[in-house]
Amino acid sequence: MAAGKPSEIEDDFPTLTPQERDSIATLDSRLFGFLKVHEDGARTKALLIKAIHCFESVIKKCEGKVDPDLFCQLGHFNLLLEDYPKALSAYQRYYSLQSDYWKNAAFLYGLGLVYFHYNAFQWQWGRR
Repeated sequence: MAAGKPSEIEDDFPTLTPQERDSIATLDSRLFGFLKVHEDGARTKALLIKAIHCFESVIKKCEGKVDPDLFCQLGHFNLLLEDYPKALSAYQRYYSLQSDYWKNAAFLYGLGLVYFHYNAFQWQWGRR
């Protein structure tokens, strides 16, 4: 990271254009299985990767004072790229920071997909 002038520091963090922000605003876990990032071309995949880098940069820059929804979005983007370990990590951070996580259907669906990927869905049945 560049040290010195604020403008040099800002240049180290990737930014999204307004058009890119509009495009990613509609992306969440509900598109898993429908959004073919590996087949439909590299544009959507590149946008997701760029968004992930932007969000991770913001998280590092904020040093713990991050909106929990940022972790939820990060989980969605990693899930859409089928990066399950990072998706699980982001969803777990959202879960620990957001007290009313159960109101977010897209989060629950995404977390369920990750659990299903790891065959970790059977834990529910043993707790009855």
